Amino acid sequence: MVSDGSASDGAVPLVIQGETLLLHPGRAALWPRRKTVIVADTHFGKSSFFGRHGIAVPAGSDDEDRAVLTRLVAESSAERLIILGDFLHAPIAADSREAHDLDAWSRSLAGVQIIVVAGNHDRGALRLWSSITWQEGELIEPPFRFVHDAEHHRGADSLCALSGHVHPVMKIWGLARPGLRVPVFWQRSTGLVLPSFGAFTGGFAVRPVPGEHLFAVGPAAVTPMT
Repeated sequence: MVSDGSASDGAVPLVIQGETLLLHPGRAALWPRRKTVIVADTHFGKSSFFGRHGIAVPAGSDDEDRAVLTRLVAESSAERLIILGDFLHAPIAADSREAHDLDAWSRSLAGVQIIVVAGNHDRGALRLWSSITWQEGELIEPPFRFVHDAEHHRGADSLCALSGHVHPVMKIWGLARPGLRVPVFWQRSTGLVLPSFGAFTGGFAVRPVPGEHLFAVGPAAVTPMT
């Protein structure tokens, strides 16, 4: 897996077994040949879940995340959106505002196939939306396999795992904000771990071993770091 060293619109191209992915500053990987946008860990409903339990959280994060996803799909002329698990933070009721908002959003992406590879936070969630296809386990499309947690769900070694679950970040020192945590794409020997897409999510600081690479996600560009 190598980068060809060029960039477009702040994205970094990554060539994997002859296929090119664009690591986009919108915390998404774009697969141009298949007109596909790939994200992980949207955690829709997390802010309202915390709010119901008396924890003050930022409002409007779900609406903002959906707007970003819609823009990514439109700007890339995508025909497909793949979400690598933890679509929801917790099960939601069919008559809840969150359910209605997600239904309206998914229907607004007319002509775009939405596939959710179910993650651990999606357990017990009702499959409420006819405009969304749920995939249990993994989705195989050589040279890739799309999975939520690549470590828990191991597959064929010859396929590159595109996964989430970890919410990878790196700490950057010596800046105006020491110890700043920046979301990253984490390239490993077995595949690529995507940063968490949801704005209201935490992160796990990863330390790459030799042969692994981190790509830091900034507001306007992705930057290779290791």
